[in-house]
Formats: sequence, C-alpha cells, structure tokens
Amino acid sequence: MHGARQLFLVLLILLLAGWVKEPWERQTQQTFVTAGWLDPSLEVGVKEKIGQTCAAVALGGLRSVVATFLHLAAFGSFEDREWAKLCDQFDLIVALQPRTPYYWDVGAWHMAYNAAVDYREREELPAARREALHRNYVLKGRAFLERGIVNNPDDWTLLSSLGRFYGNPSKYPDFEKSAAAYERAWKTGRARHFEARAWLYSLARAENRQQEALQLARKLYAREGNRVDSLCCLLFVLEWSQPGAPSTATLIARCFPDELQAQRMLRTYAQNNAEMLPTQGVDQALQWLDQRLSKP
Repeated sequence: MHGARQLFLVLLILLLAGWVKEPWERQTQQTFVTAGWLDPSLEVGVKEKIGQTCAAVALGGLRSVVATFLHLAAFGSFEDREWAKLCDQFDLIVALQPRTPYYWDVGAWHMAYNAAVDYREREELPAARREALHRNYVLKGRAFLERGIVNNPDDWTLLSSLGRFYGNPSKYPDFEKSAAAYERAWKTGRARHFEARAWLYSLARAENRQQEALQLARKLYAREGNRVDSLCCLLFVLEWSQPGAPSTATLIARCFPDELQAQRMLRTYAQNNAEMLPTQGVDQALQWLDQRLSKP
C-alpha cells in the first residue's frame, strides 16, 4: 500500500510538472519558430498527404530530404502539364521548407508562367475558358509568391520576383505594387543595382508618380554603373516632361555620352518598348538628332 501511494505521488508530480511547463515549452517553441531557429510543426493534413514514411522522416529532422523528393516529383508534373497536381505538390514542399526561398520562387514561376501560358495556348478549349484559366494561374502564382514573402520577409530575391510579376505587362500589371516590391528588395541592402533600376522603371509607369521617378532617376544616374541605355533614355523622358524643361539639346548633352549614342539609344528605346515605359519627347529628340547628324 505504501509503495502504491509513493507511485501515485510520483505520477501526480510528473503530471503537474508537465502541466506547468507545457505553456512555457509552447511559448519557447513559438519563439524559436518565429526567429527561424526551428521549423513549425507539421500540420495533420500535411502528414496525411506525404504519407506515413515521409512524415516519419520529416519528423526526424529530414524535412529537406522529403522536400527534395517532392520537388523532383513536381518536375514530372511540369513535364506532363498536370498543373493542379503541381500546385498541390508545391504546397506540400513549402509546408515542409517554408524558409527556403527557392521553392516559393520556382513554384510561383511554374504557376504564373508555365501553367498560365500552357492554358492560354490550348486550342482545344474555348477562348473564354483559356483566358480564365490563364488569369487564374497568374493570380495563383502571384499569391503563392506573396505567401513566400510572408515567410521570408527579408529575402530580396522573392521581393524582386514579385516586382517582376506586378511589372509584367502580360501578367495583369500593377506598377504601384511592382515599384513597392522592388523598393523593398533594394532596401534590404543585399539586392543588385538592377533592382534599384527596376524600381525606377515601375515607378515611372505608375500613375502620378513621375516626379518621384525623376528624383530617383537623377540619383541613380549619378552612379556611372547605372547608366545603361534604358535609364539614360528614361531620365531624358522624365526631364523633358517637366514644366519649363531645358532645350532638347541641353537634355541630350545632360543624359547621354554624346549625340550619336543618344540617337542609337533613343531609337532602340522607341522601337523596343515592350515594357510600356513613357516616351514623351523621344520622337522630337530623334527628329532633332536626325537633322543635326545628317549635316555634313
């Protein structure tokens, strides 16, 4: 009897200790997950979808291994054009590896580009159905990428990809959001100078943001490495559009290395403007340059 009482007391103490420390453990686990030191627990639905064996491997700390195999399987779905299956596979992959930006990026690309374009080109479907599926997968890919940014808020590559999505004229663009994404990417301090220029290009296409775009263009132009053809041309356009702007000759001298290069850059800018950048003043500048450079 005495031994049974002691055993009961020991069990009671253990139960009480577990009850007391459980909230602390839960809070500590959440802190580690938030800090990125620990992966979040697998949801029941994820365990069911990946199967008992894979779930056991994942719970054993080898989530990356399971995610790799699922990624290989998703490539097979890509080859077979099984887009709904591919979406489900990438949902599982990122549930296992939410802090691996690559999976978010490539999954969004498959949805918004590969799947969307494939559906648009399926001639066996009615035109309205093709367009609806195209739009659905563009938006699906965009939403997937935005989820990735929530899980990786400081990753400049995902922010840059989001800027590219919103800035693509064939993907239902929103230049305000494109500019905001590129700005965030640039301000992480880890992005390329390309992201700063892309921020400018989106800002210049956003409604009523040309003044901000001009200030940014001037700032970027001050760095010689940023003086690519498109930036030089856009700076000219933004300067030319200002009230009381200097003469065409003055702006060309300010924005381009010389008149011959200005002619080449502006002509290419006008002819290959798939990105829908503003072109005010370009025709006038080309006429002026053609007349000036045609003189013996």
